[in-house]
Amino acid sequence: MLQRWRHGRRCRKLAGFSSAPELSNYLESCASLAADRLDNTPLISVDLELTGLEKEHDKIIAIGWTLIEDGKICLGSNRHLLINIDKSVGASAAIHELMDSEVAAGDELEFGLAELFRAAQGRIWIFHHAGLDVGFLKKACEQWAGVTPGFMVLDTLRIEYRLRKRREVPVKQGDLQLSEIRRVYGLPRYTAHNALIDALATAELMLAIGSRMEPEGSLKLAPHLKFF
Repeated sequence: MLQRWRHGRRCRKLAGFSSAPELSNYLESCASLAADRLDNTPLISVDLELTGLEKEHDKIIAIGWTLIEDGKICLGSNRHLLINIDKSVGASAAIHELMDSEVAAGDELEFGLAELFRAAQGRIWIFHHAGLDVGFLKKACEQWAGVTPGFMVLDTLRIEYRLRKRREVPVKQGDLQLSEIRRVYGLPRYTAHNALIDALATAELMLAIGSRMEPEGSLKLAPHLKFF
């Protein structure tokens, strides 16, 4: 409860300093955002594609997201944006199957951020490995709007790790990859790999985790929230 109050106070304060109206509106919505259960809290599942893992010099090259309402994925809300960067995608092309020419035809990062934070108003974020994506988004927002926003997050990797530790299940290298956890929950394997598909895969996994943890009801979110 104290963390949520501090998060709201911080967001309310930052809203007045943001130079981007989309981020200001997001921050204002954060100030009064309530987290109840998985079936009645608005959520946004997000994935980024990156040129590498170092936010100081690597770049966001794609953003994908989908919304969850009343415990159901809203497929009509799906968005996938390629982001134009001023450098080659390099070795990441082998992972994301994105070529320099495709990225060069993408949107400016400022447009992608504006669209993303407009969609995120009044919602809790879902990521798989939140620290990585949030770190890149914070850096991008500082350059875009002059502030580093707060995030109220459900991290499927962190939640699953804590569940396994509680059950004293050993966790080996690779066990917490998105595709591997989905396999454990009986979810289908997606062969394509892009930001939207991973955002959808993360949304499905979050709902599957919630269903397994609370088979007769709906998962209460407060114990599983992380604040950035």
